[in-house]
Amino acid sequence: MKVVLEVIKGLEVGRTFEFTTPETFIVGRGGQDRPVHLKLLHDPYVSRQHFMLEVSPPCIFFKDLGSTNTPCVNGLFKVEEELHDGDVIEVGYTQLKVHIHDEVEMRTVHCRKCGESISITADETPPEYCSRCQREVEESARKARRQKPRTIVCQKCGKDLTRRANSDGRAQELHGIVKYYCEKCVKSMKEGEDAGRKFDGYEVIRNLGEGGMGKVYQVYHKPTARVAAMKQVLKLSVKQLIQRFERETRYMKELVHTNTIRFIDSGVYKDRPYLVIELASHGNLDDRIDPTKGFLSPQEAVLYIADALDGLEFIHQKKIVHRDLKPENILLQENGDGGLMAKIADFGLAKKYTEAGGSLMTRLGKGIGTILYMSPEQIRDTASVREPADIYSMGVTLYYLLTGKYPYNFPTSRDIQRFLNERRQDIRNAEEALAQLMRIQRIKSPELIVLTEEPIPIRERKSDIPVALANVVDKAIRKDISSRYQTAAEFRQELQEAL
Repeated sequence: MKVVLEVIKGLEVGRTFEFTTPETFIVGRGGQDRPVHLKLLHDPYVSRQHFMLEVSPPCIFFKDLGSTNTPCVNGLFKVEEELHDGDVIEVGYTQLKVHIHDEVEMRTVHCRKCGESISITADETPPEYCSRCQREVEESARKARRQKPRTIVCQKCGKDLTRRANSDGRAQELHGIVKYYCEKCVKSMKEGEDAGRKFDGYEVIRNLGEGGMGKVYQVYHKPTARVAAMKQVLKLSVKQLIQRFERETRYMKELVHTNTIRFIDSGVYKDRPYLVIELASHGNLDDRIDPTKGFLSPQEAVLYIADALDGLEFIHQKKIVHRDLKPENILLQENGDGGLMAKIADFGLAKKYTEAGGSLMTRLGKGIGTILYMSPEQIRDTASVREPADIYSMGVTLYYLLTGKYPYNFPTSRDIQRFLNERRQDIRNAEEALAQLMRIQRIKSPELIVLTEEPIPIRERKSDIPVALANVVDKAIRKDISSRYQTAAEFRQELQEAL
């Protein structure tokens, strides 16, 4: 499975570029501070960094970087577009043709328990067991750990649910992670058009939202009376990759930490992979921002980020780089003492989704602010980023919580909504509002801003932030990787000392 770019017109005609792993590819004239992968040096109609391709085979996404001369895809001017086999991109005198080879190289291994053949992708880590034997092994392990059944009652009416909750031997393991409800009380909780939809043994209570990877639901597991969250992944279409995704997400069950969202189950239903995870009942960090003030106090912001950094340290110890840290991916849950603690979400999903051919960065018109949380090296080369990229994203998250602004001059979602409310008669939606704001204020594309501009020191945004805290935040978001904090533990320690 690969994507090939072929230059079919222009001075570079005949050159080809082959991608078999997730990569970012920038085209332009280039320059000392504007690195590119395809340099069109002598074309006066090409900007220094003209457009970017995010390649994650078999997917490829095109995005114009705010150029003066908008590129064309198949003869039509495009700002962003998902590309397909045979599409032609035209910029200045140059044309590039897209070739997508979505055949997946497969190999066969055998289950060490029953000997059944297992077909896996060529670069996949061989599983020890087939799916059936894997479930049996997990069930045996649960039985070996099984203790006296934990008493469980309905969270709402107090009905005894002990037998159902303990039926699969996981009530003890998931204590404090999930809540339990009887069917009558769950029925009263259902709302929205998706309520009642069924996925294997799960039933949708309500829709919680939609993101770059798919839909998120609150679900009810009738056999055990558990309520949890389910992510249905919609962007994977190649059957072999769906199977790989489902197999490889199972390892996440062992990744347990207080400050990460707990993985509970996974499966494939009607060729759509899904994951069942802990339901964080108090929203995310962006939800905590006071709508009147527009920011959090230093004490509250540092408390949550210190929690999240504890979780991030654990993630990095497992050799996982998250690559999608932002306020919306840091969720809040009760801590048992009447307060809230922060938990990182999608930490395993981000890695596995990309490896299975999914796209993390491009949202095609949605979540453009997400790019402002990405480090420069991640925009340049998505696949090879290391832990400091997550440190940068966590630093930008803290900056945003303390100021309500990004470290660059770019409209936040609140700025866009405010502008939209002021011009309801002329603007139909948030995308149009953002486009107008960018034109009026002559703002470059977010990718280009992160690649070429220096972050605004946080005390220039908000002068009453303590100097020691400001120094920590500014260090975390330095563009030079070696000047940043190198570990989450180092960042957390200096953050706590500063406050």
